[in-house]
Amino acid sequence: MAELRKALGVWDVILLNVTAIIGLRWISLAAAGGNTSMTLWVIALALFFFPQAVAVIELTRKIPEEGGVYSWTKSTFGNFHGFIAGWCYWTNNLVYFPFLLVYVAGISVFIAGSGYQDVGESKAYVLTFSLLALFAVMVANVIGLQTGKWLQNAGGVGTWGAGAVLLVFGGLAFARFGSANPMPVESFFYEILTFAKLSFFAGICFGFAGLELAAVLAGEIKDPERAVPRATLVSGAVITAIYVLGTLALLVALPRSEINVITGFLQGIAAVGDKLGAGWATRLLALLITLGGIGGLMAWFTGAARMPFVAGIDRFLPDSFGRLHPKYGSPYVAVTLQAVLAAGFAVMSLAGATVQEAYLVLLDTTLLVYFVPYVYLFATHVLVRNRDQAPEPDYRFLKSQRLAQVASACGLITTLLAMAMALVPPGETENVLLFEIKVVGGFLSFLGVGGLVYWLGTRAPRRDS
Repeated sequence: MAELRKALGVWDVILLNVTAIIGLRWISLAAAGGNTSMTLWVIALALFFFPQAVAVIELTRKIPEEGGVYSWTKSTFGNFHGFIAGWCYWTNNLVYFPFLLVYVAGISVFIAGSGYQDVGESKAYVLTFSLLALFAVMVANVIGLQTGKWLQNAGGVGTWGAGAVLLVFGGLAFARFGSANPMPVESFFYEILTFAKLSFFAGICFGFAGLELAAVLAGEIKDPERAVPRATLVSGAVITAIYVLGTLALLVALPRSEINVITGFLQGIAAVGDKLGAGWATRLLALLITLGGIGGLMAWFTGAARMPFVAGIDRFLPDSFGRLHPKYGSPYVAVTLQAVLAAGFAVMSLAGATVQEAYLVLLDTTLLVYFVPYVYLFATHVLVRNRDQAPEPDYRFLKSQRLAQVASACGLITTLLAMAMALVPPGETENVLLFEIKVVGGFLSFLGVGGLVYWLGTRAPRRDS
């Protein structure tokens, strides 16, 4: 019988975390927010990233099973909650993939030079790029992570390299021209307690989201009880450095008023490169960002596909979802279906006005769906710690019970805050009631459909194993 193959080592998991979590667009967004963003990154590190790391490390040691947050939630809250956690994890990624691909497609054209920028706005190019990228990651998943992991590893190297280029250019810009923005101490705390900054903080926190992804693949990691904690600590330091120092480098390189929230990262390198007579750097960075984007797609695609796979094994979805390829040992049915669904959402995102509007509604509603697995993550961690009466269990990363509880409480509160911020309509919203109906109604619909699928799955006739 085919079995999942232990294909990922510590460095594979480190690169997986880096390429999955670091979104270079977050650096652009943070830099556009000014010097206060530097302080917000540090607060987000303390209130969300560190609690997330503690929960992931301890739960991986305690329950090192394929499915990660699905398995943890199921073992703590029961089958239904485990399924809903996995359902939300899977469905929000299906809608997110096209968004990521549009961004990467737009960046990729800069590899050929800035004169090709208009090509990146062509629907035909973006759709072709998206479908080819989805096909590539599908094939990489079907042939198994023993080979396919090199695609996400290349993405991790690309993301790491792009961050390094920005830091180097930021340092050169400061040495040659000084800072493009004044940086008095008080500017790092300017209006930090306002509602606008609170909303901005919620967004920055989720630039740190994704440490749980590696644990989803626990059944395909060599010695996950040791590999995931080690990789979490190393990648956590790298991710924090790239976010904090990258934002600082961009603020040094460009006046805040000139930083575009979407393309600011590439824009900063281009501006400094022109000043230093190194215009070629823009093409290099575009290549690295494109590699990082494809690697990120591979990482999230891989993790998301394991949710219907483990649900198929548990018979909450048809048995076929839990099948492994007889040669490669990969969950090829779940992977193939996911690729087909993601391609359908990609077409929707670029289709005519009516279909595209429907996709945008889906994108809005998945903001809340995205946060549900994190609510389960932190709640599960709190309960696991509280129920364990052993004096010093081996799985604990934090020895202090009180500190562990405070960490998970901070993570849970921050997650709930982000969910509340997702309910606040953008300033340009004309019909607030319609916005709330779409977001809340869509969120409840996602949960309702998940509940219905679970109910049908538990009542379907089951074949003997």
